[in-house]
Amino acid sequence: VRAWLEYRGFSRITVSSLGVLTGRQLLGMSKDDIRTVCPEEAGKVFFQLQGIKSSLALASEPSGMYNSHY
Repeated sequence: VRAWLEYRGFSRITVSSLGVLTGRQLLGMSKDDIRTVCPEEAGKVFFQLQGIKSSLALASEPSGMYNSHY
């Protein structure tokens, strides 16, 4: 999580606050949870996480485009 936050260009405060979490913990946080921890960048963090959640959902679909045998 720390490396991902740094790669995405989040502030040092956001990296140190959220970087101690596991990916599962971070993905499980609501926008309000994130806002409590890092109010300045909560929207940006949440937006970035939505993209990851969407990708994970697509990858886990049994008949999804990424799991089909062509």
